[in-house]
Amino acid sequence: MNSDKKVFIYGVPGTGKTYLSKLLGKKLNLPVVEGDKIKSKLKQIVSKKQSPFLYLGTCQAYKEFGELNRENTIKGMLAVRSALSDAVADEIKDRDNFILEGAFLDPNLLIKTGKVILLVVLDEARHKKQFLNHRDKLLDFTGNEFKAARIIQDYFIDEAKKLGVEIKS
Repeated sequence: MNSDKKVFIYGVPGTGKTYLSKLLGKKLNLPVVEGDKIKSKLKQIVSKKQSPFLYLGTCQAYKEFGELNRENTIKGMLAVRSALSDAVADEIKDRDNFILEGAFLDPNLLIKTGKVILLVVLDEARHKKQFLNHRDKLLDFTGNEFKAARIIQDYFIDEAKKLGVEIKS
């Protein structure tokens, strides 16, 4: 990595991405870009009809493919990533010295650009508490979004190991 500091922190909801990003941002004196802000900006110019996965969270997108299972969950998450990959590329292309965090970040596209960190919570009970803590509007009474998050986290861990991405828990 050159003298520019570009840090990408990803992981499923409830892993502490925003908290760690802000902490690291203060320590390194770097601005933090929240992935959800990129998503919000894109929603102002792209309709739900044009890009339905832009309007879904990584843990909800499986519903577009059917029931909750590993295959549908991963297909949904990858569709959300795909819907946002160009916007992420545009956001970072002219930036130096920043931290970007988001559940939908694609480490395959970012590892050549800066430091990529996968944040995970291995303890399921702790993860569930953190996951539900920031979900005031969550109407998923079956708990399927949390189950999807755990499936996606396992996928992210495997993916990170293959890519040589640092994993922090």
